[in-house]
Amino acid sequence: ADLAERSKDMALPGRTHGQHAVPATYGLKVAIWIDEFARHVERMRQCEPRVFQALLGGAAGTVASFGDQGLAVQAAMAAHLEMGAMAVPARSIMDHLAEHIMVLALLAASCGKFANEIYTGMKQEFGEVEEPISPGTVGSSTMPQKRNPHLSQDIMAYGAQIRAMVPLALEAVMTEHEANRQTSLMMRQAQNQVCILLGDSLERVRILAEGLVLKPERMRANLDLSGGLIMAEPIMLALGEYVGRQDAHDSVYDAAQRAAETGGFADLLAADGRISEYLSPDQIAAMLDPTQYTGLCRQLAEEQATRAREIAATLQD
Repeated sequence: ADLAERSKDMALPGRTHGQHAVPATYGLKVAIWIDEFARHVERMRQCEPRVFQALLGGAAGTVASFGDQGLAVQAAMAAHLEMGAMAVPARSIMDHLAEHIMVLALLAASCGKFANEIYTGMKQEFGEVEEPISPGTVGSSTMPQKRNPHLSQDIMAYGAQIRAMVPLALEAVMTEHEANRQTSLMMRQAQNQVCILLGDSLERVRILAEGLVLKPERMRANLDLSGGLIMAEPIMLALGEYVGRQDAHDSVYDAAQRAAETGGFADLLAADGRISEYLSPDQIAAMLDPTQYTGLCRQLAEEQATRAREIAATLQD
């Protein structure tokens, strides 16, 4: 929530397919992360009654050793543990445990997405953000200048290992007969690895969210790298009010494609009679300001910041 509010007005290039698309703000990125993590909270809460169930059914799930009181004994144990009781207390049932692994792996994937965005933004060619780096941190034993994204790389590496446990958990669901040591060991390995690695990942996510260094000047400079081409869409829409969308697209497309090779997008627009008949050079210049075309980025960042705080309050309760 704090990160969304800090960055809600920090304009930068929105990117699709790795290329500049339209202007956005860094706060929009954070709003997207909040929206994903909010759904993970929902998923984890929804799966809790299915996942955390107590099992006491004897060797083969027949509950024979407790006589006709078997399910009552299991229910009492479950209540003591503040868990549900399995309807059929069989050790061969592992679908609910696999569900747990899959939900946590999905959360780990979002952590990886978050980390990869920071990892990319730290590259000198982008320079838009930087991990919090403590004084004295050594990035390389041979290159004193290195300020490496260790936290982001950790999260991405852990996420890959967590996702690799999903197939193992699904294999464990196919337990033979009433119990099998093989699948029990497989599930135990998946649970141990996923829970430990995800805990480490979330702690790093917390550190990054709290201490991420934002560089709005570089974000703004990156907006200008294409010489105004990132503003082709609003110019096309404005022209379309007069000539229709398709003709407007064709006219702006021709200017944009030439500008991509030679530069001078504004001059090419103004020199094209199909455009200058309807849009003056001053109008074109005003529309080339990328900070005036960030849409609802600020609103979305503020809304998701509020949502994040509300969810956080329920978790603390």
